[in-house]
Amino acid sequence: MNMFSKIALTGLALSLSSFASAAVSGSTDFRVILPEVLVLYHWDDVVLNLTADSIAQNDSTLTRTGTAELGTTTATIDSPAINTDANADILSTSIKVTLKDAWAVRNLSNTNGVQLQLTNPNPTLISTIDQTSSLTTSGAVLESTSDKVTGSKTAATLNILSGWAPVTGDIVFDLDLSNANSAGEYNTRGASGTTGAGAVGSEATDSFLLTLTSAAAP
Repeated sequence: MNMFSKIALTGLALSLSSFASAAVSGSTDFRVILPEVLVLYHWDDVVLNLTADSIAQNDSTLTRTGTAELGTTTATIDSPAINTDANADILSTSIKVTLKDAWAVRNLSNTNGVQLQLTNPNPTLISTIDQTSSLTTSGAVLESTSDKVTGSKTAATLNILSGWAPVTGDIVFDLDLSNANSAGEYNTRGASGTTGAGAVGSEATDSFLLTLTSAAAP
């Protein structure tokens, strides 16, 4: 093989090598749009059992003395009157009630997150045996220690940042016993038993209502 043939073959090899190393590429942009998702967990039914011992209050500091004539058929000792001040205040003060971890929220929302609001639409609890005897709930607020809650952590409305990890909290309120005149169950309906489990079936008569909504878009 002469020198010119060798040069030609070498040139062909270099040309084929250049074609073999050529390449092209393309890319695909994949996108996902997640929907807004709000999840509210809450207690459906709560019973507070208040306990107390019956009391025998001995007014031992006084001796009552009366006088009656022998042979009489009646005798009355009436002074001084019995002192009823002891234990009189057990129904006169409100009880601060905490429903611990009574709610939780998950949410995928905008950067402003969501708002959880608590209302107390039915504050009066009526005795199931005496419709004139009642208790009252008032001052209901939400409380949470989560760092996902922005602004006040104790309020009727909490602002919660977007995030799928659950944010939990309490319901706190005052229970006034001053109008109670009967033992037994008290509820908003004045009839024994629960309203029954359900998503919205008992909202009309329940004591507290939780509402979870999207915060205003940024």
